[in-house]
Amino acid sequence: MDRNRRGKIFDWVLNILATVAGVLILLIALFVSYSVTLRYMHMNPPIWILQCTEYALLWITFLAAAWLLRKEGHVRIDTLVIRLSPRIQRILEILTSVLGFLVCSVIVWFGATKTYDLYARGVMDVKGVTLPEYPLFVIIPLGGLMLLIQFARNLVKSLKPPDMKAQ
Repeated sequence: MDRNRRGKIFDWVLNILATVAGVLILLIALFVSYSVTLRYMHMNPPIWILQCTEYALLWITFLAAAWLLRKEGHVRIDTLVIRLSPRIQRILEILTSVLGFLVCSVIVWFGATKTYDLYARGVMDVKGVTLPEYPLFVIIPLGGLMLLIQFARNLVKSLKPPDMKAQ
């Protein structure tokens, strides 16, 4: 399988993950609205709504992070960067990609070891609904891995000569 095809497959996966994150945002809005409506009518909302919302926020973050990086949607100080020379901008792109790759490596490693530890010890989340914790946190190493791969892609693109970046 050539690099271009792998890149398209990876982009497709990122699009799917971002769509799932969007659906989770919609569900959070619906469930929170439902909960507020019930409270307004002096009724008790289901106890699981807050707990599910908390974990959905974690999942949304890690599902969409790599997609957002690919779209260059993360926070940047454009007013400063655009004033720099193209050479310095390229150096900054390389440095941020390397730093992002390294940070994601740490996130993947510690996320995977912590998730495995939660699984091995059978740790349960005892709140409104009792759930095993490892499935809730498995998104950290998986989402971190997707982000790591995207930082590597950005790094490869940044290392290409400026006239080859469009390819």
